[in-house]
Amino acid sequence: MKIIKILMLILCILFIFTGCKFSPIPEVSVNYSSTSEADESITSNADISETESPKSTVSDINEESEESTPEESLPPKEEYDAMDYNYMKAMWISQFDMQSVYRNGSVQRDKASYSALVDTILDNVVDNGYNTVIVQVRPYADSFCNSSLYPPSDFITGSHSKEFTYDPFEIMIEKAHERNLSVHAWINPMRGMFKDQISSVDNKYIIKQWYNDTTKCGKYIVSVGSGSDARWYLNPAYDEVCQLIADGAAEIAQRYNVDGIHMDDYFYPTKDTSFDSAAYAQYKKDSGTLSLEDYRRSMVNKMVKLIYTSVKSVSEDIPFGISPAGNFNYTYDDLFADAKTWCSEEGYIDYLVPQIYFGLEHQNYDFVSVYETWEKLLTNENIRYYIGISLGKAKSGVDNYAGTGKNEWSEHKDVLKRCMEYLESKETCDGVVMFCYQYYYDPLSGVEVTETMTERENMAPVFAVLGN
Repeated sequence: MKIIKILMLILCILFIFTGCKFSPIPEVSVNYSSTSEADESITSNADISETESPKSTVSDINEESEESTPEESLPPKEEYDAMDYNYMKAMWISQFDMQSVYRNGSVQRDKASYSALVDTILDNVVDNGYNTVIVQVRPYADSFCNSSLYPPSDFITGSHSKEFTYDPFEIMIEKAHERNLSVHAWINPMRGMFKDQISSVDNKYIIKQWYNDTTKCGKYIVSVGSGSDARWYLNPAYDEVCQLIADGAAEIAQRYNVDGIHMDDYFYPTKDTSFDSAAYAQYKKDSGTLSLEDYRRSMVNKMVKLIYTSVKSVSEDIPFGISPAGNFNYTYDDLFADAKTWCSEEGYIDYLVPQIYFGLEHQNYDFVSVYETWEKLLTNENIRYYIGISLGKAKSGVDNYAGTGKNEWSEHKDVLKRCMEYLESKETCDGVVMFCYQYYYDPLSGVEVTETMTERENMAPVFAVLGN
């Protein structure tokens, strides 16, 4: 004991005379307590998106919050050069591809088993000629990776109340980079979990605090749908909501050596005026003149710009891109996503991936005409143009929205081959993104999907030379 006391005394004397100080790691400090409204000056990859129915960061907000918000110390971002292929050949890896891989029954799969399955998945991705994976990490206002802002996803743990036993995204990134695969983290900004699931979320998460707050539940988070299908959506009309979404994207860029941040096509879930009636009424009361439709588009633009600047505040080298539904009119009129602005101005996106999940014989939206529609919108030469394609119709053999082209995918087994031959002739095309892994292989067994095999074999030679 005397020796220990002497050593401690010596250390204290050294600190006093040398002026040594401890330097704490910077903390994440986030404020979501402001009540300011949006103003006038602010201007799924699931096949269902094809239907023809009509600079703040996680570390620079220092105001005190009235709410309890999760805080966690993050180390400074290590130097990392994002992998950026001149011609992207990417595969979407969705929550549905990975659910059986992440979980064994109702619990998170053991680390060794998960790692082995990821090895097989990524080997198959490389063997089929892809250089990039776009991995879903935030599907329902929850997280597939460690986060101090969003709760762990039940797709991995079995319940939003359970913590990860290990970080599955960290393993995915490490193994992908070993194979020279670029990794883009894929988020859904507004779509949340089912209505009855939020009760199991820990109170430390901001979405649960909004749920518990009678002045914000129904405004910041809004329930859409009925019965067991009712789902929460985040409302971008409020600055605090946009800040959470942007901070979530920046947090991923800060924590992980990702090569991009990617957002898909889930924007406003409804045309119902009740979704944001309180915010819009306040906007009109404050002399706002925009129609509800244009107001909503301005809110999405505000959100997109904030995500962009937040990601860039972490690293200018990390690209941010969006994958809207292929039907531009549906995107603009029903989802209130102003993709024309993103495609023409600076500060919104680095790349665009419209989901052109249509065949060449689609009666209203054939592959070529949809490509040309987006091509004309992309007037900003700094934005890359990638094409989202899908094997979904090849698997089902039918497109119920294609009119006279309904049976194209069963009558022909070279639809994607001919689409890629068209892309090969287009200098404006910077890459392709395929939806998705489960149309190639069963994610758990690794067995090839027989329904898409002929289509895949026919397109493979053309796919191999794209970008050469």
